[in-house]
Parts: sequence; C-alpha cells; structure tokens
Amino acid sequence: MSYNQKVWLGILVLCSLFWLAVIGGVLSAHKAFDRAQMQNQQEYTAKYSQHYQGAAASSQPLQARSHT
Repeated sequence: MSYNQKVWLGILVLCSLFWLAVIGGVLSAHKAFDRAQMQNQQEYTAKYSQHYQGAAASSQPLQARSHT
C-alpha cells in the first residue's frame, strides 16, 4: 500500500467516524426531545384530568341541590 493510499484511507476513516458521531448525536437529541415531549404531554394530561375531575365534582353537588 503506497503512502497516498494510506493517507486517503486515513481520511476516509476519519470522515466515517465524524459522520457516525454526527448521526449518533442527532439520534440522541431526537430521543431526548421525544422523552421531554412525552413528559410534557403526560403532565398536561394529568393537570387537565385533575381540573376536569375537580370541575365535575364541584358541579355534582350543585345538581343534587337543584333536584331537592
């Protein structure tokens, strides 16, 4: 293997490692974003369900009072 071939092989290996690191970083960031988005959605659902349950509970006594 000549010197030029070794240089080009080294460049090819370095470029491959660089792009693998870039792709790995993008995928890792995407997973982190998905986890954060899922957590935000769960928090919103929990808050909304507590609010809805609270509103339903507060309206039930009013309905019961109006019937008697």
